[in-house]
Amino acid sequence: MKRNTKEWKEKRAEFLKGKTCAWCGTSDSLCIHTPRAFSPTQVSSEIYSVAYTRFKEIYRQNYQKFDSAPSGKHRHKSHPAWHKASTVHKTEPDHTNLEEQFIEVLLEDSEEGNFKKLYHEWLEETGIKELIEEETKKAVEERESLKNAIVLCKRCHFASLRGMDICPKCRNRYKSVNYETCFDCLPDERKAEFRKRQN
Repeated sequence: MKRNTKEWKEKRAEFLKGKTCAWCGTSDSLCIHTPRAFSPTQVSSEIYSVAYTRFKEIYRQNYQKFDSAPSGKHRHKSHPAWHKASTVHKTEPDHTNLEEQFIEVLLEDSEEGNFKKLYHEWLEETGIKELIEEETKKAVEERESLKNAIVLCKRCHFASLRGMDICPKCRNRYKSVNYETCFDCLPDERKAEFRKRQN
């Protein structure tokens, strides 16, 4: 359903009637928001991502040969991060169980240049392309039915498009979806740790 039709405008008005923003509670400048997880683009993208990872492994097993070679890096029990063997440490490291890092080196690729072609053929053969089309169509229908939709104000909606949501503690400032609260609502000791890491 196109967003400029009379039918959509009536449906939108009915859906927003008597509601407030699900995040901040305001009743001003409301809009209908479908969470990213339910958007047709995201549904399609997630299936493609899993399929691509799977095919890379199939391609690797069927068409490529690898060998391992030392990377020139190692790590100690006392310094667990990989680092160059020439690195000078501030304190003498513990050389017990010194672990050398190896990397894979591609020796042969029998179908070099045909990865994309083989990948698209595999998507067709396995029915994954058809599955993506079905799931995307279902997501479009659900979006139009407003099944997973929520009401947000324009300010909160804009924040959501930038990968942010509202802080559950102050209900005023926004934060990255990866964090529990906004910076201002963190305990003082956590703020100090964060500032220390930045410096």
